[in-house]
Amino acid sequence: MSDSGHPTRFFILGILICFLSFFSCAEAKGKERPKAENGILDLSAWDFTKDGTVELNGDWRYYWKELIPPKNFQDDLVADPSGFIPIPGVWNGHILNGEPLPAIGYITYHLRLYLPENTPDLAIRIDDGQGSAYSLYWNGKLVAYNGSPGPSPEEERPEYLAQTSSVPYSKQVDLVMHISNHYHRNGGFQMPILLGDSSKIFAARDRNRMTSAFLAGALLIMGLYHMGLFLFRKKEMEIFWFSLTCLAITSRVLTSGERFIGEAFRNIPWNIFIRIEYLSFYLGVPFMAMFMRTLYPSQFKKTSMIVIFTLSIPPCLSIIVLPPSLFSYTLPYYQALIVFGGIYGMIMLAVAIFKGLQGAKLMLLGLGIFYASVLNDFIFYQFHIGPGYLTPAGLFLLTFADAALLGRRIASAFNTSEELSVNLEKKVVERTKELAEERDRTDLLLLNILPKPVAEELKSKGSVTPVYYESASILFTDFVGFTKIAEDMLPKDLVEDLHNCFSEFDSVVSRLGLEKLKTIGDSYMCAGGIPNINFTHAVDNCLAGLEFLRFMHKIANAKSQMGLPFWELRVGVHTGPVTSGVIGSNKFAYDVWGDAVNLASRMESSGKPGHLNISGSTYEIVKDFFVCEHRGKIQAKGKGEVDMYFVSSIRPELSVDSKGIFPNEKFETLRTELNLKFSAV
Repeated sequence: MSDSGHPTRFFILGILICFLSFFSCAEAKGKERPKAENGILDLSAWDFTKDGTVELNGDWRYYWKELIPPKNFQDDLVADPSGFIPIPGVWNGHILNGEPLPAIGYITYHLRLYLPENTPDLAIRIDDGQGSAYSLYWNGKLVAYNGSPGPSPEEERPEYLAQTSSVPYSKQVDLVMHISNHYHRNGGFQMPILLGDSSKIFAARDRNRMTSAFLAGALLIMGLYHMGLFLFRKKEMEIFWFSLTCLAITSRVLTSGERFIGEAFRNIPWNIFIRIEYLSFYLGVPFMAMFMRTLYPSQFKKTSMIVIFTLSIPPCLSIIVLPPSLFSYTLPYYQALIVFGGIYGMIMLAVAIFKGLQGAKLMLLGLGIFYASVLNDFIFYQFHIGPGYLTPAGLFLLTFADAALLGRRIASAFNTSEELSVNLEKKVVERTKELAEERDRTDLLLLNILPKPVAEELKSKGSVTPVYYESASILFTDFVGFTKIAEDMLPKDLVEDLHNCFSEFDSVVSRLGLEKLKTIGDSYMCAGGIPNINFTHAVDNCLAGLEFLRFMHKIANAKSQMGLPFWELRVGVHTGPVTSGVIGSNKFAYDVWGDAVNLASRMESSGKPGHLNISGSTYEIVKDFFVCEHRGKIQAKGKGEVDMYFVSSIRPELSVDSKGIFPNEKFETLRTELNLKFSAV
């Protein structure tokens, strides 16, 4: 067999692995994934439809050398945990009572999970590798397992299988996992649990299975084909070694990942499967080394092959004669061997390029990307970072590299006129895109200054007509003691603190459909019911005010623990008629005027730190929604005596868990009825 056909295999390998890596990594980042803290993971704000699947990572509770019945957690019959441990990760070396935990042992993990309402049907996905055996319970129901965990080797039945299972919805979930390890060098919760829309979870599982089955089948066919070819052309030793490499990776695919063989034959002992998995991985190194030597014998000397075989054979023999708890320790050393072997191979190929050997450039490209896929697998296994396992797919694509020659011929067929046409069309598209992006940036800048309806009127007419609103709610805030504390702060820290506070206020205002008007120094002003008319603005402003206070209370606690001064917040709300409009010719400003604005300011200045102070007119609208305390008639500057009320919380019957913090469905129903009631009037 000629030498020219083999290097092209590496070319296609490189190109297709690049595309595979790209599409594997092309997931939308979405918002930041929450993590468990102190054994609790709050997903109540997570939207599984929009935000996607989430990993149940973070600090779980753990109970060392205990297999606690799951029902005890639901009934709160469990003592304090041994501590908290990061998930995923091995328990080896985790410090308990001043001593590191050993690899051998058993454990109970516990996570309390809070799920959002109106979620789709959910499912979990767990890749293999959680200790030697585990059982996972969802509110007491067994939903996934590998073998049977036990407190001793005799009571444990190890197993490695990926698990996918539907789980029933519950607002609060106690997730309990029993894990034991008496057979491997690592014990622990080593792979994350994925929770998400059941249709997506099962679809991903099916795609993985189809991909693994396709790879295993194709590689098996290629391996057997080349072995058959070798029987007729025994002088072509590169065919023989390529065949063995394909068969080794086929075995690896079947015994790892989806583990088809293990799932089909669950009664076969685990230690047989783990030996086959390791051995197929280890043998790939000498097989690939000999494949390279047969292609470039002048560069890959016999001495180097002896070194590689000398370093490879002992770990392979250890897999056969030693238990998994011992031979698994050879894995890091073997990974190092692969890394150094890959570096050596690329150096030798660089020498071949320098000598002008045919196909060496393509071979170096292919080998470099192939070992990059192997390195990706190491990183993914150790740190769960990257697009997943790529080595089997990379080797599979290697067999189709001969198509590179045909691709070259097709590429050379393009003439100059076609290239000019494509380049011209590309420039037109790029320029059109740049103009569209510039327009979008301008529109976005305008929307950051003015409400959308006002901005659209300004763009279409060049001016904005003032609008009178019979009822709107105005909210003012002010930081108590701001000036005194600010005097001792660096300018950078002062602006940063204000930015953090007002950014949170902006987020709350946007979510509740209010309109931010402006900030003046340390004062924040927003309004409801304008420019889009609604009749829940008083309720919305009170919700916003309570959230502002909770946020500032959280910051105060954090700074108090650090011994730092903190600001206290006063919030005032009043409801009444206002006029809105846009003023200025160079820097537009959307604002409101009227006596209601002045009275809202008095509500703030007449309040108390840490309180939401509202007027009597606001109270008449929101009294059925919130717990209010009548303060009596309070003297307001320039307004005489005015009825004022403190709003402390949402009414218990209208709040989630009756805590008066988050509105429940009944609250939302009353808010809708309020809007309809005033709309009819």
